[in-house]
Amino acid sequence: MEVSRIRLKNLSNTRDLGGFPAADGAYIRPRRLIRSGELKKADENDILTLKNEYHVNAVIDLRMDAEREQSPDPQIGDAETVILPILDNSFFGIARDEDSIDAWMRLFEDPAVEPVEVFKEMYRKLMFSDYVKPFYRKFFDVLLEDRDGAVLWHCSAGKDRAGIATVLAMMALGVPREYILQDYMMTDVFTRKELRKLYFMIRFFVRDKRKKHCFRVLLGVREIYLQQLFDQIDRDYGDDIGYLRSFVGLSDAEILQLREKYLYKGEKL
Repeated sequence: MEVSRIRLKNLSNTRDLGGFPAADGAYIRPRRLIRSGELKKADENDILTLKNEYHVNAVIDLRMDAEREQSPDPQIGDAETVILPILDNSFFGIARDEDSIDAWMRLFEDPAVEPVEVFKEMYRKLMFSDYVKPFYRKFFDVLLEDRDGAVLWHCSAGKDRAGIATVLAMMALGVPREYILQDYMMTDVFTRKELRKLYFMIRFFVRDKRKKHCFRVLLGVREIYLQQLFDQIDRDYGDDIGYLRSFVGLSDAEILQLREKYLYKGEKL
């Protein structure tokens, strides 16, 4: 399955979920569901592409206040902006504003703390903490609204918060987990150029091996982060739909509505 990256000059991690296999032999409709990193670097042509070719009419910003202040979104036509800050200060390290990165690195001054394990715990909070429930409910409310065109959601890097929101959307549409994982892992592929630059700077300026490891954990994605979530869903909720019903509060009628809205049957477009 080829993940559909949207070719934009200054946004490397912006993707159309269209074409992924979903429930009952259907596929996700192209140009309806888009995930991304922050939009600040978008130039005029990038914005016009999202407006005129993808008809983005809703932007869901998953970032915290400090991140939005540091990197405000450009306006995409008449698109509505919905603010859903699914992190608070207890989640420091995932956000990319300067304060949270500093907090992350201070946390790992303790050699007993393993960064991968901390990130796994953060992902569990992103998926199962009571704090995120109302935000995910609102996320689906936006997807369920009667509008044409595309919904775009993003965080800063487009990997953790946007990644989990994408997992939820794909689960609701019945996308098999192997494809959910495939899409999630593509962040490292699409941001490879930027990551190489960052890794070069880390090698040049950071001498401590442990700090280098911490930065790599911060900047990358790992399949184990999602696999542990799937395992817990199976244990606690039975399956993906059980999680969406019990935790997020989606009804069977709403799940059907999402599938009618965002899926199609027939030959893959």
